[in-house]
Amino acid sequence: MAREPLAVSAPGKVLFTGGFLVLDRKHTGLVLGLDARIHVHVEAWKKSEISTNQEGSTMVLVQSPQFRNAKWLYNVVNTQTDLAVQVRQVTDLQSFTQSSNKFVETTLQYALTYLRSRSSSIDTSCKLTILADDSYYSQSVTSGQTQQGFLDFGCQISEAHKTGLGSSAALVTALAAALVTWYTEGTDQALPQRMVHNLAQAAHCAAQGKVGSGFDVAAAVFGSCLYRRFTPSILEAVGEPNSSGFMDKLRLCVDDLNLDYKWDVEISSRAVQLPKSLLLLMCDVDCGSETPSMVRKVLAWRKEKQAEAGLLWNAIQEGSNDLCRNLTHLSQLEGVDKQARQELTDTILTIRSLVREMSAKSGVPIEPKVITELLDFCSSQHGVIGGVAPGAGGYDAVALLVDNDVEVVRDLEQRLDRWQAFEEGTGMAIGKVRLLKVRQAYEGARYEDANKYSEWV
Repeated sequence: MAREPLAVSAPGKVLFTGGFLVLDRKHTGLVLGLDARIHVHVEAWKKSEISTNQEGSTMVLVQSPQFRNAKWLYNVVNTQTDLAVQVRQVTDLQSFTQSSNKFVETTLQYALTYLRSRSSSIDTSCKLTILADDSYYSQSVTSGQTQQGFLDFGCQISEAHKTGLGSSAALVTALAAALVTWYTEGTDQALPQRMVHNLAQAAHCAAQGKVGSGFDVAAAVFGSCLYRRFTPSILEAVGEPNSSGFMDKLRLCVDDLNLDYKWDVEISSRAVQLPKSLLLLMCDVDCGSETPSMVRKVLAWRKEKQAEAGLLWNAIQEGSNDLCRNLTHLSQLEGVDKQARQELTDTILTIRSLVREMSAKSGVPIEPKVITELLDFCSSQHGVIGGVAPGAGGYDAVALLVDNDVEVVRDLEQRLDRWQAFEEGTGMAIGKVRLLKVRQAYEGARYEDANKYSEWV
């Protein structure tokens, strides 16, 4: 029986508190899921559509039609060994992208290797279409054309500026879930969240070349949550794809059957929710940050100044705990409570002060001066509770909590339209600020109606 097309989407995230702290299992992070999603549509594909000498092999076509020159072709080699399935990019055909796509290629390899370890048939060629909601990219250069709810960005992926909403984690999650579900024809049941989480964590870690905290993948799978990271050795035990026994090690990891390396991640879905009286806004400054290098520098400072960093991290954790209590208290109240709102504002200001202290001591621009100016400006506006430079900070989009009021949002948007800042010394400038069309959402990865992507696939 021919496999029917299917689609999966996964949300972006904002690590509202706990940036850098989530790298340590002693600490937690408050991760808020967003309604901005990465969508992956998968369907059977006939190789006869192209001229190729790869007869008898499984081919995977991956396209991202919102961008120019974004179409990758892969040849899948089903080895009979205990190593990983080989996924080789076809680069001798001019109609396909020649540059590599590490996150796509790695996820294909890990997902297909896992399927092979479960004796699933992966001999059917498929076409994968990736689509991103508008808010994942700063839209300084777009064609302005919209089809079926998606914007044609009008440029190559390398030219697009990310807004820092976790696109790579959402992509890996949606891609892994779509592949596993499609090849096992399992759409009649609920999405296997735990399996998808473990597989996506393994693939995302391999693609970025390190074992990260994993909060972004957790949010992509489960949505908003209070997150405590897993022990890194769980993924380190899987080894490299070309190492002996990789296939079985990956299966044991994903299915959580390795008794020596059991998953100890703690994901408390919906542990903290925003009260209905408040709204989460993301404010894009069209700059972007190099998160891995920032993390390395902060960890180097922490290693060198253990006592100093320990006190500061514990203080930030206390602030994060207070914030969670403030939000929970406000959620339980009926109507507006001025004292509770002020306590929330004070808590956010305390956290920001501690983060700036960490920024100064580590020499890492976690809350750069131009971002401080932006947050201070926003916080001074009517109806704005406060805001933070989320996650690893830097020049990514900032997160704001405001009154759930259309006029408050409209007024803030108008005032930001005229706002500018320049940072002496670094030369960083903010000349255009935009409120992203994104809000908090609690749902994680989910199946979508495959028919709604017809104009793009």
